[in-house]
Amino acid sequence: MTPRPPGGQEQALLNLRQLAATGVRTFLFAGPDGVGRRAAARWFSALLNCDAGLDDPCGRCARCLRWPEAETGLLSIEDYREVAAPAITRDGRPTRRRSIGIDQLVPRPGGDPDPLGPWLAAPPSARLRVGVIDGADELGEQAANAFLKTLEEPPVRARIVLIGSGPDALLATVASRCTVVRFRPVMPDADTWQRFHPHPALRLGRPEQFEEQLPATESAQQAVAAFVASLDDTLGATLDALAALQGVWPSEDELVPGLLLEHARARGPHAYAACDAALVALETATTAYAHRALALKRCALALRRAWR
Repeated sequence: MTPRPPGGQEQALLNLRQLAATGVRTFLFAGPDGVGRRAAARWFSALLNCDAGLDDPCGRCARCLRWPEAETGLLSIEDYREVAAPAITRDGRPTRRRSIGIDQLVPRPGGDPDPLGPWLAAPPSARLRVGVIDGADELGEQAANAFLKTLEEPPVRARIVLIGSGPDALLATVASRCTVVRFRPVMPDADTWQRFHPHPALRLGRPEQFEEQLPATESAQQAVAAFVASLDDTLGATLDALAALQGVWPSEDELVPGLLLEHARARGPHAYAACDAALVALETATTAYAHRALALKRCALALRRAWR
């Protein structure tokens, strides 16, 4: 299935259509998380390689039909590839400070057997190869310097897309080699807002992030609302609500903390600051392999104090 363009990003897509006909080879898709930058990179790659030569990929030619049905997670197919900082270390533990490694970009002894640089230099099966560095804010100085020559002069039949928050978040040497395409927050329609408020991704205008979390949203909203209501009740009621909340709160999940912060925001600045501090302490304890159930109880006690 040909990648769909992100909704609400008409100006960014217009800019990309115009840039497709130029000699620009290195791009920075700049904007907040969840506004459709990755979807736009996939759409742009399909547009560059489509046989029809229209303003959108036709979805019918042989090159469009090569795209897989699934459009979630990191993707690597023929002439399109995404790389990002790993979420876990080589021994399987979660990492708090993510960083794109040098070996993901250029050959290194004992490193990634298929880094991005040589992959970009290989002949494409269609017109162009498109390599995406997703989370370019996590591109460290050593990795950036090792990849700098490729960023400055990508292979003629290749395009590089960096996805990041903006030029100021990148090393100056990296940002100066990119043509910036800006992506803005996108506000939901009234019905979606009414149904899923206070989902944090909606308030922040991040529909892609909202869609990724949608399957778990309703059950999480109900559990969070019950837990928040219990904070003004007895300690026993809070612990009972916490047990239900724990069932929809995986340790790596960002939805439940976001919903808690939205409720705290409505309570006032003191409650919001205290809630944020409690969630940071919970994340720190979880990352340090503390007993999660005990860490959650400590978080709940801190939130009870914040709510009063």
